[in-house]
Amino acid sequence: MTDDILTSLSSAFDELALPAHAKLYLACSGGRDSLALAYACFLLYRQGKIIRLPTILHVHHGWQAANDAWMQLVHRWAIEHGFDCQILRITLAKNSETHARDARYQAFGLVMNQGDVLMLAHHANDQAETVLMRLVSGAGLQGLSGMKVWQAKTVHTDEAAKTITLWRPWLKISRNQISQFANAHALPYVDDITNTDPAYARGRIRQDILPHLLTLNPKAVENIVRSAGLLSMASTMVDQQVETLLTSLDHPANQMPYQQVLGIKDFLNLSKSEQALVLHRWLQADEALPPSHQLTQQVIEMICRQDNDHSSQLVWQAEQAAYVMCCYDDCLYRYRADIWALFGTSGHTKPSSQGWILSDDGRCQLILMAKIDDIQKITKTDTINIGKHRYKGKKLAQKLRIPFWLRDSLWKINHQGHPYLIAPMMVWDLSSGQRLDSFAPIGRMVYNAPD
Repeated sequence: MTDDILTSLSSAFDELALPAHAKLYLACSGGRDSLALAYACFLLYRQGKIIRLPTILHVHHGWQAANDAWMQLVHRWAIEHGFDCQILRITLAKNSETHARDARYQAFGLVMNQGDVLMLAHHANDQAETVLMRLVSGAGLQGLSGMKVWQAKTVHTDEAAKTITLWRPWLKISRNQISQFANAHALPYVDDITNTDPAYARGRIRQDILPHLLTLNPKAVENIVRSAGLLSMASTMVDQQVETLLTSLDHPANQMPYQQVLGIKDFLNLSKSEQALVLHRWLQADEALPPSHQLTQQVIEMICRQDNDHSSQLVWQAEQAAYVMCCYDDCLYRYRADIWALFGTSGHTKPSSQGWILSDDGRCQLILMAKIDDIQKITKTDTINIGKHRYKGKKLAQKLRIPFWLRDSLWKINHQGHPYLIAPMMVWDLSSGQRLDSFAPIGRMVYNAPD
């Protein structure tokens, strides 16, 4: 049994193509699974099958009295076996699975660099539990595919966002195999009582539901993992088809920063099933988890409205950020909520070391980085010349098809003697009234937190 564990991990290392600049880390809580993974790495290193040991990262949660003892155990064990070890202390706002997981990844992000790899000891039973949790939550194809052996993970710190790679080499190894390996080598692992606490959903599945399934079929865990693998392959094929459809629906306004735009007319030419799949993926974008089926259907209903109510909007609180969806002029827009909050909060336009601050709500700013001759904030009473004609207020908005949420955020600028009208995500050449696909002729728009 121990040979199976080492053979599986050795084969996984053989397939590991670690970039030259990247470092390998291993998350170790001191529990059976992660300590067994660390010891398996130690054995392979001693056998000369891997050239270096991963750096062990231990997160001190501070929410149990035993956390100090676990930290000392992991640190002492790691040093005795030749590992570099870093202790990461975190403070949890709430003692919940979600908050703890998010805080752990944020802590990992503080010590890991872009492209580094983090080994995780998730195994087949963890995978089965994850799939069952997602099944009862109504997850779709992507969710029921379970955890991935390789997963790009964007972590956010106070400094910046960075993408690390999560590596789960033991997703086909059972908890029983790991227990036998740990006991055979007398590993001094700790038992975290929260892992079986029925107060948590995973604890209830682990203690109550999965054992019943195993009485129905002793291979229940193995079969659930197999089904997740099959669904993952199907999900990959669907993703490829959806990406092809999304490419065909690409809108010129997508070249503008901080917004996504979907052309509604072409979207409505798709079949109902294609609409649901495409919109689901379009809304998710670079978020780790997709929106709910309910939200996707609500957005489709908003798209199909015929009452010309342009003020409707939907909000989605995702893992990384909140987003606002709204429609105008046969286009669906998706903005990050903090960007949306800047619209109409411009106040006095002022220069900065980076460019011109157009919008500032005290937390975030939109800055036009460009060398311009002059700039004028446009109000509803200001008249704008477009070619040989003059427009203002509603007539100007109709002429240029300006979404209602940007009409209080307009500026006229002169760049190298040429007049332009700009909004946070739009720019028009006033000589012709033509809307441009990007800010490139002028400069660029950036978003940041104020100094």
